[in-house]
Amino acid sequence: MSSMQSHRRSMPGRERFQDLRGAEALVVSVLRLWAEPLREPERQHPHWQDGMTEAGLSNDAAVAFDTLMRIVLAATTRPLDLHRPPCPSLGTDEALLLDILRLAQHGQHGEAGLLMNDWLPLAGVRMAMAPLCVLAAALGRAGLHLPDPAEVTPSPNRPAVGRMDRPHSSADRGATLLH
Repeated sequence: MSSMQSHRRSMPGRERFQDLRGAEALVVSVLRLWAEPLREPERQHPHWQDGMTEAGLSNDAAVAFDTLMRIVLAATTRPLDLHRPPCPSLGTDEALLLDILRLAQHGQHGEAGLLMNDWLPLAGVRMAMAPLCVLAAALGRAGLHLPDPAEVTPSPNRPAVGRMDRPHSSADRGATLLH
C-alpha cells in the first residue's frame, strides 16, 4: 500500500452530489461556481461567495477558499476533475478537496498535506496549507463540520468508495478542468 493510499480517507458512498450533506454540499457547490468563470469567462455567472455568506461564513473564509484554489490552479501537476454545477456525479478532485478539508478540520494537517500532494508539488503544498487551515477553521466556527470518515457508516445499498488511482502528470499543467 502506498503512502497516498494509507492516508486517503474517502467518505463512503460519495459518488453523487446528492449524497453530500451540509458542509460537504456547500464546499462542492462553491467550488463548482468558483470554477465556472474559468470555463466560460464571457458569460455572467452567479457569485460563488453568496453561498458562503448565506452559510454564515466570514469574508476571511471566501478569501482563503479563493487563495487555496488559485494556488491549486497555478501549481497543479495535472488537470482537475471538477464538475459543472448541475452535474449529479461527484468529481474526483471535488471529493479530494472534501477529504483534505476534513483532515484539516480534525487537526490532521500532515495527512491533509499528503493528500494535497496529489494536486501540487511540495512547494505548492506549503503555500496552500495556510489558506486551507483558515478555511477549515472558518467552516468549523460557522458550525459547518465535515464528518470524520471513521464516524460514518456506508449505506447498505452501496459499497464504500475506495481509493482512486493517482492520475499521472500530463503535458497540460494548469487550469484544465474536466467534465
